[in-house]
Amino acid sequence: MPWKTEHRERSFAHTFAFGSLLAASCVLWMPAAQADLSELEGDHGHPSQTTGTPSTPPAQPIDDGLSCPGDSPCIETATQLTLRVLPRPFSNIYQEPVADGGAIVQANPPAFRPLYAFERRDIDLREGAEPRGWYRVGRTRTQADGWMQAKDVFEWRQALLVSFTHPGDPIEGRHPVLMFKDRETLQAIVDDMDMAASAQALYDEIDRGGTPEAVISLEPKRFVDITTHFYMLPILQWSQTQIDGDDVRLLQLASAVPGARGADTLQTPEYREQAQTGRDTADQGIEDIAVDIVFVIDTTRSMQPFIDMTRDAVARMARNFSERTQDRFRFGLVTYRDSLEAVPALDYLTRNHTPTLVTAERLAEILDTDAKATRVGSLGYDEDVFAGVDAALRQSPWREKSIKFVILIGDASSHLKGDAHNSTRKDETDLRREYDDANVHLLAIHLQNPKAAEDFPRTLQQFGTLARIRGNPSEQALEQVDTAQEDAYRRLVDRVTAGINTELERTLAAKAPVAPTSPGSATSPTVPGTPPAETPEVLSSVSGIWQAALIEYIGQSANPPKDIVAWSLDRDLINPADRALEVRVLVTREQLSSLAQALDSVMQALMRAEVTQAQFLESLQSVSGQAMKRPDDLAQAQRLADTGLLPAFIQSLPYRSDVLALTDEMFASMTAEQRAQLEWSILAKLEQYRAINDQVDAWFRLNDTDADSDMVYPLHIDYLP
Repeated sequence: MPWKTEHRERSFAHTFAFGSLLAASCVLWMPAAQADLSELEGDHGHPSQTTGTPSTPPAQPIDDGLSCPGDSPCIETATQLTLRVLPRPFSNIYQEPVADGGAIVQANPPAFRPLYAFERRDIDLREGAEPRGWYRVGRTRTQADGWMQAKDVFEWRQALLVSFTHPGDPIEGRHPVLMFKDRETLQAIVDDMDMAASAQALYDEIDRGGTPEAVISLEPKRFVDITTHFYMLPILQWSQTQIDGDDVRLLQLASAVPGARGADTLQTPEYREQAQTGRDTADQGIEDIAVDIVFVIDTTRSMQPFIDMTRDAVARMARNFSERTQDRFRFGLVTYRDSLEAVPALDYLTRNHTPTLVTAERLAEILDTDAKATRVGSLGYDEDVFAGVDAALRQSPWREKSIKFVILIGDASSHLKGDAHNSTRKDETDLRREYDDANVHLLAIHLQNPKAAEDFPRTLQQFGTLARIRGNPSEQALEQVDTAQEDAYRRLVDRVTAGINTELERTLAAKAPVAPTSPGSATSPTVPGTPPAETPEVLSSVSGIWQAALIEYIGQSANPPKDIVAWSLDRDLINPADRALEVRVLVTREQLSSLAQALDSVMQALMRAEVTQAQFLESLQSVSGQAMKRPDDLAQAQRLADTGLLPAFIQSLPYRSDVLALTDEMFASMTAEQRAQLEWSILAKLEQYRAINDQVDAWFRLNDTDADSDMVYPLHIDYLP
C-alpha cells in the first residue's frame, strides 16, 4: 500500500493547524476556505481517554494545571478556561465521592452534555478505559450538583467539535458517515487495498436490513444542518493516516442532542428507520414549501436593457404560475452600483427595493419604475458587487423555513478585498461561507462585454465561488451570456425563472423530490404523480441549486445520532476526496464579544502603526494596555499571541493562526498590500461576528438553566482570526 503512510496518534486536546492570512510570513497549509480536519497537527500534552484499547501510551497521572477554588469551576491556569466534562450514558451524579446507590443525586444525566467541573479528587488516567478518581460537577457556573466517577466522564478542555457536511444529491453526493465500535475495524477498512469495496459491503448490508457487527450507528442520509438543528459531536481522540497522499483522520466522537435522550444505534428501530430515509424523500410538510427569490442587479450605466428584460421575464413567470405555485413565491430586489466616495453622482451604493418580499407582479412593477440604471459612469470597470450580494443576504426579509435563492446579474467584477472601494471588506469566499450558514443559494449570470474581456477571469472566479453548489463544490450555478446577444439573455433569464417554477411544480406533484440523473443533466426525472403536462427543459445550474436547497429543506425532519461513542473517518469511505466532517468551535456570546473587542484593538493598533510608523506591538500597547488585566504581558510580548489581549479560549485552541503569530519583524517586512489585506480580513471577521451575534435563532442553550451569555454557537473554525 504505497499510498498509505505511518499513522500518528493524538488525543482530542491536540492540535489543529490552519494557515490563514500572511503567505509571506508563515507556511500556508491550505487556503482558508478549505480549513478542516485535514489540518490536525502538534501535541498539547493532554492525556487521552478511550473506550477501548488506548491508542496512545499510558498517560502519567494528570498534572495539576488547574486551579479549583471550590465555589466556582476549575480554571486551566495556562488558558483561563473553565474545565468541563462530558458524562457518559447511564452514569450517575452522587451526593459524595462514593458510588453508593442510595446517595444518587441524579441518575443518568444527559449524555455528553457539558458539565462544569468544580473539583477533581484522586484523578488517575493511567488505566485508559478505566480512569480512577472523582469530579465534583454542576450544570451552572454558580453551584455544584454532586460527584461523578472519572470513568463516567470525558474531560473536554477545548470546545472543538465536528459537524456533518452537506451531503450533496442522492446520486452523486457523498455516503453517510458510518460510526464504528472500535478504531481497529475502521483502520482495517482504510488500510484495505480495495477500501471502497470493503465500505460498500457494509452499506449494502445495512440497506438489506442487516447490522454489521462493527458498526454502531450512522449519520442520517438526509442532511442535518448544525446551524439550524444543533447537535454536538465533540472529538475525544483521533489518529492520522494518508489516502492517495491526502491526510485523513480517524476520529473518536461522542454524540449528543440537547433536549433528547437515548442511544441511537442500528439496533434502535426508530432511529434506523429515519436514518435510512433517503434525502430524496420528504416527510410531512413538503406541501407547505415556499420559495423566496431575491434578484441582485447591477444598475450601472450599461445595464438598462437587461433590467428591462429581467422585468419581462418575471412578468412572464407570474403569468405561468399554476394554482399550486402562485402563492408560494415571493420576490425581492437589491440593486448595486459603486462607491459614492469615488463618484457621488451614482446616488447610491446599494438599495433594497423590497423591505417586504412581494409578488411577481409587484416585482415587475418595481423593476419598471424604480430599478433604473444610472447615466453616470463608474470610476473604473469593476464595481462593488460584493456590497449588493451582502445586502441581499442581510437586508432581505426571508421567510422562515422557505427555500431561499439569490439571482445575481452583473457585467463586471467586484473590487477586491483591501481595495478602498470595497465597502464590505469581504471577498467571495467570505460571502459564500455566510450564504452557506444562512442556507441561501446563489445563481450568477455574467453578462460579458467583449470589450472588457480582460475582466472576465476575475469576474468568473468571483461569480463562480459565490455560485458554488453546496454539497457539490466542483459544480457552479453560473451562466454566461454575451451582452451583444440580447435575445440570448432574454432566453436565459426566462429559463432561470421558469426552471425554478418547474422544479417546484415537480416537487409538489411528486410529493417526494428527486435528484437529477447526473451532474449537468438538463432535466430532473419525476416519480409517480401528476406533473405539469409540459415541463420546459431545466438548466443544470437551476436544477443543481434547487436540489441542494431541497436537501436542506427535507433535512429539517431528520435527527442526528445521540448518546453514543464511536469511531468515524472524516472523509467519505468510498470517495475519500469528499469531506464528510468539518471542524467547529463552540463559543458563547461572552467569548464572541471578547474576541471582537480584542480584534478591534488589534485593528486600531495596525492603523496607528501605519500612521505613526511605530512598531506594531508598541502601538498595540498604547491603544489597549489600560484595558488589560495584565498590561506587563503586553510590554514583554514578542508576538500577538503573547500579549494576553486575545481571549484565553482562542489561545487554548489547537490551531495555527498567522494573526496570533504576528510580530514586529513580520509587520515591518510586510508590503503595503499585505498590510491592507490583513486589516481588511480582520474588519471582515468583525462584521461577521456582529452578524452572528445579531442572529437570535442561531444561538442554543446546552442546559435549560444557562444564562443568555452562556448560550453557544457552533462557529466554523474559518471564522477565527
